[in-house]
Amino acid sequence: MRLALECTVPTKLPPLLIHRLHPALTTLITCLALSTLSVNARADTLNIAWDNDLLTGSDRGYTNGLKLSYLTATADDQQRKSSRVARGARDTLDFLPGLSSRTRDQALAFSLRQLMVTPADITAREPPLDDLPYAGYLSASTTLWSWNANRITGYGVHLGVVGPESGAEAAQKWVHKLTGSEEPNGWDYQLGTDVVGGVSAAHAQKLLQSGSPESLEQEVSLLGSAMLSSFRTNARVGMVWRIGQHLPVNFVPDYAGTASTIGMPGALNTGGEGWSVFIGVGVAYVPYSYLDDNSSPYQFDESLIQGQAGIGGTWQWNQLQLAMILRATTGEEETNKDNFSYGTLSLTWAL
Repeated sequence: MRLALECTVPTKLPPLLIHRLHPALTTLITCLALSTLSVNARADTLNIAWDNDLLTGSDRGYTNGLKLSYLTATADDQQRKSSRVARGARDTLDFLPGLSSRTRDQALAFSLRQLMVTPADITAREPPLDDLPYAGYLSASTTLWSWNANRITGYGVHLGVVGPESGAEAAQKWVHKLTGSEEPNGWDYQLGTDVVGGVSAAHAQKLLQSGSPESLEQEVSLLGSAMLSSFRTNARVGMVWRIGQHLPVNFVPDYAGTASTIGMPGALNTGGEGWSVFIGVGVAYVPYSYLDDNSSPYQFDESLIQGQAGIGGTWQWNQLQLAMILRATTGEEETNKDNFSYGTLSLTWAL
């Protein structure tokens, strides 16, 4: 069974302090992320994941996202210096459920994430008030993962910024220029600036496993997630089924809307070629959303209960894994009742 929990505590800074922080916010967040990403040149695993709704033929709602992640060597790996970081985090937090077991591996993940939200009509210079606002988000996070072949548990923290300092405007315009898409014109009206942050926890468990790596094997896993954050507070539960050849230890990657880093531990086999196809379904409870709480005068009301689904596949060769995932979220916006959909391209590299 897999359960993931994310929590967000709404926090806001005084307007004068935020104004003074404007020039430094992007630098602060970027330096925090880069300092964590450069813990050691011999990183165990690197991952880059790109979300874009152009992959599903739409261009509204959650329209683009980019996530860079780094996973240290396991805590008990004496050959790599990065294992000391994971070992220190494990020994400090071993009082938390699921982290203290000596029958598991532990590693520390660091991520830098940027995402953007836009209305359906991005050509208008003044965004329509009956749709989503423009919003950009940039955050740095760290998560301690503990796992074995059947279970995975993680606890994390994140810090981010909403507003022009997120760099979302420049990123979307660059992507649209690269793909020959329409230029977004309403970023002068984006939300922000606010500093946001929170904590998260996750757990997952394999329910069923059958077959053999040399022919076909399949797995069914139950998962959940929850976050307490001043950007978005939610709780999720879901289920993933996958089938393939030489399936990696990673049995719960980002198939059902959970954070990409949950799939990083054991994301690759020791070597050789493998593939998988998968289907994930889930449901999310969202008691707080920054966009919902700060969207006025725009008419965006986030649904309290949301359905989620994902389908995709992976191909692995030696130290590389490629993944393509198509997702849909139902009922995210109560105002227009349209479903949000987007695709994800992901590359994982074990060094």
